[in-house]
Amino acid sequence: MMARLAAWGQRSGPVVATYVGSLLLSLAAHARGDLIGRDGILYVETARAFLDLGLWAPHPGIDWQFFSLLMAGLSALTGLDLATAGNLLNAFLLAGACALAVAMVRQRMPEAAWVAALVALAMPGYNGYRDDLIREHGFWCFSMLAFWLAMKWQAHGRWREAIACQLALGVAALFRLEAVAFYPALMLWAGLAAPAGQRLRRVLVIGGLPLAGGLLAGMLLGSGAVPMPSRVSYYLDAANPLHKLHVLKEAAGRMSDTVFPFKYSREEAGYILFFGLLSIIPVKFLKMTGVFLVPLAYLFAVQPLRAVLARWQPLAWAFLAYLLVLAAFVTHQFFLSARYVSLLSLLAMPLAAAGLFLLMRRHPRWKGPMLALAVLTLAANVISFSPRKTHIVEAGRWLGANVAEGQACLTNSRLAYYAGWRVGGIVFEGSDLDRMIGEGRCAWVAMEAGRKENPDAWLKQNRLQEVRRFENAAGDAVIIARRMDLPPAPSAR
Repeated sequence: MMARLAAWGQRSGPVVATYVGSLLLSLAAHARGDLIGRDGILYVETARAFLDLGLWAPHPGIDWQFFSLLMAGLSALTGLDLATAGNLLNAFLLAGACALAVAMVRQRMPEAAWVAALVALAMPGYNGYRDDLIREHGFWCFSMLAFWLAMKWQAHGRWREAIACQLALGVAALFRLEAVAFYPALMLWAGLAAPAGQRLRRVLVIGGLPLAGGLLAGMLLGSGAVPMPSRVSYYLDAANPLHKLHVLKEAAGRMSDTVFPFKYSREEAGYILFFGLLSIIPVKFLKMTGVFLVPLAYLFAVQPLRAVLARWQPLAWAFLAYLLVLAAFVTHQFFLSARYVSLLSLLAMPLAAAGLFLLMRRHPRWKGPMLALAVLTLAANVISFSPRKTHIVEAGRWLGANVAEGQACLTNSRLAYYAGWRVGGIVFEGSDLDRMIGEGRCAWVAMEAGRKENPDAWLKQNRLQEVRRFENAAGDAVIIARRMDLPPAPSAR
């Protein structure tokens, strides 16, 4: 019995250590007391609507609501507040994603498993979002589960791994619809890697469920029995090359008229815009890979490209599929948030771990400094010495205690959240805020001001009188003002 436990511990040690270590890092990240993000506020409000209105009532906010539904369910079962429930879910989901990535390394390169445990917990690309209330954690976890199951299916050829792989991607798509792009990636991988007479069979085994689901969805949407979800319409527009060409052509025309002074540069505006947008993806990926870019590059330097890609399939196909998704998004919206690129870092993590293992084996004298640098990177992901933004929390709570909901216009949704108000219809920026004030629809205004900004002239111009100012250690402030024609402001609390 003890021998079995010892053998299990030796096999599962890196995976279990990664899972537990990830939970501890998430706990450390939340111990900083950082503010909730704007996306997190939307998830909380949508989850609150589930609790208040029920499962089938129409809910405001985001249109892809599975994560908020999970938050509401966990909160109802445990009594936790919604934000805490969401953060707890994310801690376990991110731990699962990290552990699964290590399990892939243990399966394909067992000698590098413990190195992979360190890299998985230190890679900046996704570990930097431990304290963010976002739905990406579930997307990452179930996507990695699907790829790990695909590897198991490749090794053993059992139906249960193939079906579980497709179901896991289905759950990942409930968090972020982009996961659907991994279905064709897995089918291409299975078909091209199979022997000549088995390609169609293997494609159907690994892709039967999405093919059947896609056929059924097409019939329902085509007949009008089911309306097209807005999120699906958005992705279809983003993937439509004709629509994309039209949008890029219009944007390039505006850019050529306002940016480029010379005729020849104006003629190339479309190419400059297109390739400039695409360049955002590798720049963000390289930045988010951090110090692990060196071992990642080393792996490809010391081993043939074909051998590396063959060993770590289907991660390479998934990486390519997600690159295409990011390319479609950035050329559709003309921006790309860093967290959208994080999955690329997670997919590259097993390769970076393999490269670091080979690098330390080739240069044993540098093993200590390499490990120390990885540990420092791990710590930097969860430790911050920047001034905390507690002034936003204090200002929000003061508003909740002293101002009636609906009377204030805010420049930051987090002020509404900490005031206990709903965000919709009270958060404005720039000209929209000026218009609301000019129309007399803002009895109170709460605005952020950087340490080098002085909004006194703007307040005077809009006939606003400062009532309270909340500052943090860096000098950043939240200024709460009221219209001058209002009764005297309440005393500070």
